[in-house]
Amino acid sequence: MISKDTFDQLLNKGLTIAFAESMTGGAATYELMKNPGASKVISGSIVAYSIKQKHNLLNMSLEDMNKYGIVSKEVSSIMARKIKETIGSDIGVGVTGNAGPTLQDNTYGLEAWVSILCKTEMHVFHLDLEGLSRVEAIEKTVRFIYEKLSNILN
Repeated sequence: MISKDTFDQLLNKGLTIAFAESMTGGAATYELMKNPGASKVISGSIVAYSIKQKHNLLNMSLEDMNKYGIVSKEVSSIMARKIKETIGSDIGVGVTGNAGPTLQDNTYGLEAWVSILCKTEMHVFHLDLEGLSRVEAIEKTVRFIYEKLSNILN
């Protein structure tokens, strides 16, 4: 289980986490939920796949999404901040991207942006997903999230 180290780190440090997922569709949350006792570390999760749901569920401004583009480091960072505030967790994770095979409007390739707001420190990462199938892109992104979370928590 790729999330076991992160789960143990969160549990040992007494930290909670919340996810705002778009392109991963809940897969990152599900990976952590596989651990017995997950309720001790997962505060909540929102799958906000569309612009409308990012606006309604995460209270993200339409102006920011239009200004930066729905697949951008800025939007992933806003998602991380909004989910942390909305759920009231120690850590907020925001992920947005294009898993393919088609691209969202005003985007330029298969990619993901992952932001992790740990307490007050924002970490932002970019993944190139070119050449991967949709499922492979989602799986790579979820693995990447847990690698980065584990590094941040060390």
